[in-house]
Amino acid sequence: MKKLLKLFVFNLAVGFFGVNSASADNGTCPIINGVIDFSELVVNDNGFDYNCNYTPDSMKIRLFKISLCNQLPTLDNYGTICEQLVDFSGGKDIIITADDITPILDGSVTLKEGVYSHAIIIIENRVASKFTQTFNKPVQGNNGAGTTCWSNGNDAKISYEIAANAGGDYTKFSASCGTLEQSDPRWSAYTYKGLWNPRRDVNPAYFINSTPYLTILGSGKDLHLLKDFSTLATVNSGASDRNLDDENGITSNAKFMMGVSEFSTPQDINSNTQKVDLGFKLVDTFFQKITTNNNYYGNQRCSGNHGDINTVSTSTGSYACLSTSYATSFDFKFSVE
Repeated sequence: MKKLLKLFVFNLAVGFFGVNSASADNGTCPIINGVIDFSELVVNDNGFDYNCNYTPDSMKIRLFKISLCNQLPTLDNYGTICEQLVDFSGGKDIIITADDITPILDGSVTLKEGVYSHAIIIIENRVASKFTQTFNKPVQGNNGAGTTCWSNGNDAKISYEIAANAGGDYTKFSASCGTLEQSDPRWSAYTYKGLWNPRRDVNPAYFINSTPYLTILGSGKDLHLLKDFSTLATVNSGASDRNLDDENGITSNAKFMMGVSEFSTPQDINSNTQKVDLGFKLVDTFFQKITTNNNYYGNQRCSGNHGDINTVSTSTGSYACLSTSYATSFDFKFSVE
């Protein structure tokens, strides 16, 4: 039977995925009348970052596969026990916004009737976003300072420091700042080489290729980095968890990311089914790295004092730097009508 599949963004408070950053402890960005209020930002444990979670204007993924399953699938068996919904051999770019519905297919798709308990999705391990954000005080980006900042098309990274204990290469920041009239948001993408491990008491590696411990965080979902559609990627955190020459020492052959989700209620596909919808959580799933780390810009300070967001830099006129932004949470759901 033919089913219409559409993509929509949902704003439900679903399980958290700590994908590739310690920012799982970040609070939501204090946006008041559309402006981030510095006085409401809370310093992170490191003493100089004021990172917070926010909603980007849009997110772009490259989609390869979607399947529905009647039992918990694994990487080894999903190809045989699941019903394939879509399969784009070369991938298809999907743009997701909080205020729009984007069709995945131009026409209908055939799906076997039955009751499905799980879904899988496979995307490229590179996720892009666009944003424009206003602050109540000047912020320094890769090009200058201003109260409005935006994604500039540079790659988003964990860190822009070029070597341990050395000054950072601020020109590579994935955020630019200036006036609202100067804003020119472009797609800045983050490549997930490894997944942040929240259970280092079980596995000492800082970054791993799959997330079997995420049930500790209450999500009950799995996320895997893949070398190909049937093989887990090899992820190496390096000799040190803080080797800044290569994104915290992470090396990886990952090309894809596979998410596995269990439906809160099994979904019944039958003769009365009108459509199957896929939704991605977008609200507060990204974070902004708002930092007063004075290693950036050399003698030009992100703020007047290292760790103090309330003092202005006499060199830049800024109170903080906005260096990067990327997704620290990845979640999706299906619904059937």
